[in-house]
Amino acid sequence: MNYKLLFLASTQLILALLLSILVTFLSYRILRAFMVKKYNIKDDNLAFALLCSSILFSVGYIISATLQPALSVIRILSKDIKNNADLFFTSAKYVSLFVLLGFFVSFIVIMLGLYLFTLLTKNVDEFKEVGNDNKAVGLLIGVIIIVIALFVKDSTVLLLEAFIPYPKLYIP
Repeated sequence: MNYKLLFLASTQLILALLLSILVTFLSYRILRAFMVKKYNIKDDNLAFALLCSSILFSVGYIISATLQPALSVIRILSKDIKNNADLFFTSAKYVSLFVLLGFFVSFIVIMLGLYLFTLLTKNVDEFKEVGNDNKAVGLLIGVIIIVIALFVKDSTVLLLEAFIPYPKLYIP
């Protein structure tokens, strides 16, 4: 059995699980805090549930793509760091940085995309309609959020890859 690979896989699994729960919880709390107060949303509002589900899926989709650069960092670091505890904490630092940056970028991009879309549709107040439990508007906004996530995922990953500490190549 390859114990180093087992340790790397376990580290990646634990960090991904913990960070995914944290990011999902934070996304939901931020969205709920903003929407519930401003638009007087009730607990049984299906349009709001559709909107939340779309945002949570989109943020998760973008952040799941950011895990690949983070895993590259762990593999690079595992060549230089031999102590498992040091490797775990250094990996945790980089993975957390990537996930938090991915969370920030994805949340900002999705909210900016929604804002720009609502500017284009001046005759409809989408968020007021979601507050009124208009399921059609909730579904439409949800699909728009998912499409935005599909478009920005690769750009977000490329942005995060700039933070990978690739080893310097010696060229004579």
